[in-house]
Amino acid sequence: MNHLNSVHTDQDKPVFFADRLPEILGELSYAEENNCLKVAYKSTIFFIHFNQGQMVYATNSLAPFERLERHLRRLSNQNSQIDNSIIKQPRLKFKNDLKTYVEFPTDYQSIIWLLSAGHINAQEAITVIRRITREVFESFLCLPTSCQYQVIPRSNQIKELCRFDLKDYTDQCQKRLDAWQAFSEKIYSSYQRPYLVTVKDKVIGSLTAKQNETMCKLLKGLNFRQISAVIDRDELIVAKILYPSMLDNTIVVRAPKSPFDQLPSLPLKKNIFEIISESDWHGEDSGFEVNSHSKQTVMALQNTCKVAYVDNDLNALRDLTKHLEQGLFSVSTISDVMSAFSELIEFKPSLILLSVEMPDLNGYELCTLLKKYDDFQTVPIIMVNKAPELINIRKSKRAGAIANLAKPFDRKELLNLIWQYSC
Repeated sequence: MNHLNSVHTDQDKPVFFADRLPEILGELSYAEENNCLKVAYKSTIFFIHFNQGQMVYATNSLAPFERLERHLRRLSNQNSQIDNSIIKQPRLKFKNDLKTYVEFPTDYQSIIWLLSAGHINAQEAITVIRRITREVFESFLCLPTSCQYQVIPRSNQIKELCRFDLKDYTDQCQKRLDAWQAFSEKIYSSYQRPYLVTVKDKVIGSLTAKQNETMCKLLKGLNFRQISAVIDRDELIVAKILYPSMLDNTIVVRAPKSPFDQLPSLPLKKNIFEIISESDWHGEDSGFEVNSHSKQTVMALQNTCKVAYVDNDLNALRDLTKHLEQGLFSVSTISDVMSAFSELIEFKPSLILLSVEMPDLNGYELCTLLKKYDDFQTVPIIMVNKAPELINIRKSKRAGAIANLAKPFDRKELLNLIWQYSC
């Protein structure tokens, strides 16, 4: 196994195995130099920064400004002066150049700049640094099997607002990773996206009616960490609140959306771990008020999935409407195929279902016509038939459809296709 002391070129990166990670971190914690540990996993690069053996910051190449903005949004729950214009300034001011991440990471520069410009105070800057470092370091501890690494000496110390005792910090983050195992039946990543699949007056038993209303608005594409930022509660507590509804399938959990699917999954080991008291995790604001400064959140709440279904079978149209409750989806059912084109133009659907067998104009023909129109070239179209095995797959693809579906509808299959291709 290669040793840490020398700097390696990109052509000669040493490889570490996960069980050697404590040894590598231990050696860096005793170093007198300023170092950056650079680790590659899939398309993501981790950067762990040390000033003379003391860890001062951790970041990675995966959407660093999304991560910074998310933590600033969480901070804005406590400081209403941090509005969306301030949150967006670092992205506009600093170039996201990975070369800077070895010497002086751009997201860290942004925090220093926000502090010097008076947009945040020293304690708020430290809070953001600690939260970003914890998020990145938890993913770092999940690195599987083997990864390439380099230890790169830095010419200067990074301006230090806080530092982390590496052993204690690693233990703390590992306990949090262990805590996620209580939810392992449904959750394998903190970047997964919980979706509400039914409408009830009180979906989540542990919440008040007002909190239920707020939470249900967020279950339309935000991941656990994004929800955490909006309601200012730790993502472990978000998981704890939602988990009973996941077990009874009131809430389903979708895979992480790109690029978060490039991060390692949570550890697979199974052990029973009693979640630490909620009071130990959540922020001061526990009222579940939606953070109005979060542009990302506002857009998500307004972005209702619009599904159109064209079929002369009225029972099938009613079946679809029953499965796609109006509180969660905007649905247009069209029984007259000859008026479908104009109605679809007006409705502007996110996804279209077309029956194969219709009089005057069948599904293949209508799909071909729609795909010639600019507004529908990128809209996913699914062909529907009572006997899907009779659908001409080649003809369906040639017409522009992306999938096939049987009727009467299986609700789970229907929802999976909608989420896969449009939500």
